[in-house]
Amino acid sequence: MPRPPLSSLFRSTTTDLIDHYPDLLPLRDAVRAQNWPAVEGFFASLPPQHDPTVAVAMVAKMKRVEIFLSRSGGDPVTSPLAATLLGARLVWLGWEIRTAAQAQYVSDQQFKTFHEYLSRADRLLNEVTSEQPDDIAAWTTRVRIARGLGLGQAEARRRYERAAKARPHPLTAQLDMVQQLCPKWGGSAQAVQAFARECVAQAPPGSLNGAVMADAYLELVSFGGGPEISASDARQDLLSAAAASALDPAFRQVHGWVAALNLLTFALMRAGRPGEAGALFTMLDNRLTEYPWNAAGGSAGFNFWSFKVWSMVRGGRG
Repeated sequence: MPRPPLSSLFRSTTTDLIDHYPDLLPLRDAVRAQNWPAVEGFFASLPPQHDPTVAVAMVAKMKRVEIFLSRSGGDPVTSPLAATLLGARLVWLGWEIRTAAQAQYVSDQQFKTFHEYLSRADRLLNEVTSEQPDDIAAWTTRVRIARGLGLGQAEARRRYERAAKARPHPLTAQLDMVQQLCPKWGGSAQAVQAFARECVAQAPPGSLNGAVMADAYLELVSFGGGPEISASDARQDLLSAAAASALDPAFRQVHGWVAALNLLTFALMRAGRPGEAGALFTMLDNRLTEYPWNAAGGSAGFNFWSFKVWSMVRGGRG
């Protein structure tokens, strides 16, 4: 397995989505300029190999974008795209209020406001998916909403199936289903593992879906109830997932690939496979996502760098 070049250790890591996907820059510029026709034009011309969910998520994280989407930009009442973007933004704001803390550490007021944001978003997105049932970004956000509102496993699965019908093998929706199926949300370790294996087995060679396996094991290890990530079955699952996705010759750098490879790389390092992880570090170069590296405690950037060094030291020894 190729190791990361030594020079990569001296480059600053970047979490900026534009550094990950430079072709998103026109969209960010259009939103900042409140140029709604340019926003519409970007999504209309987005190549089909790219899941629009990634671009929608970028817009959803932009400060005060809800003002533009509600007033200055496209009217959510008449524009499904504006409603999809606004719905995603409302969900992002809601989760910011709730935080990632366990339920016992979230106040009643936080929960109330959180549910208000998600309920408003779901009403918007229900209109979108009724009018445009193939809107993958809207369905993906509705999968996340199902978890936040506690709508249950059956409803979450229904929404996921609609997302998968809109776009086969939808990575972001699958990662949300991993969360939904975890014991902390009423699922089980067996359900998470079965779902992850299904996602990897059904995806075409070179797809991003191997990351679902990585995320499944990382979640189970973090919250208990599952096998150790270094256990033989888990390690084999991860190696098979990496071989079928990022390490397959058919792999392409489509939107979402950086997040997918960060998950796989971290999981392989945790599983004691620095050789395979080193090949992914080489592909990533300095492109970093906060999660999962921040799950190791401390700075995500430092963890990324130190794990990369470890992969270079140990990678040739199996």
